[in-house]
Amino acid sequence: MTVVALVAFVMIIGIGWIVSVVRRTRRSADSVAAGLNLLEIELDRRRAVIPDLVRAAVDADLDRAAVNQLVGARSLSAMMRDRRAELGARAGAENAVSVALHEVLFDGRASGPLGWDFSSPATELDRIEHRVAGAVRVYNTQASSLASLADSPLSGPVVRLLGVRAPEVFAETADADTAWLRAPQHAA
Repeated sequence: MTVVALVAFVMIIGIGWIVSVVRRTRRSADSVAAGLNLLEIELDRRRAVIPDLVRAAVDADLDRAAVNQLVGARSLSAMMRDRRAELGARAGAENAVSVALHEVLFDGRASGPLGWDFSSPATELDRIEHRVAGAVRVYNTQASSLASLADSPLSGPVVRLLGVRAPEVFAETADADTAWLRAPQHAA
């Protein structure tokens, strides 16, 4: 009777552990989806405010090359999102937007006092940049948590059985497929 009780006890513990892994996996997958949604919202908000800053920068006669760089980076970012590029490639495009944006903001603030038409979108974009950075941290933390569940030798089989795979983090990667972005090279 003790062997049967021991087997029943082990089975109950095993079933409880599987239920626990299933719950953690679903909760983590939901958190990853919510984190990515939060990130998308902030990136869309940034793309929506940038044209106001560009208009004000052009009116203020700021460095045209920096403004053009920002416009191009914003267009690339929108194109990458529309084409549903890999997160690594999208992160690279969004980093390019941040770099170009900070250059225009720096040039505008260094050129002296500018009007409300520049300072209002500049202030809003500063806030959005902080929210984008926070959203990236939230998403990457949740994605790493789900990846550790999926990669664990103990919980990995249960996670794979649920059809959940480890998500990629939102970080620029050197091996991101960006070949389709390059212009074709012509032989001279």
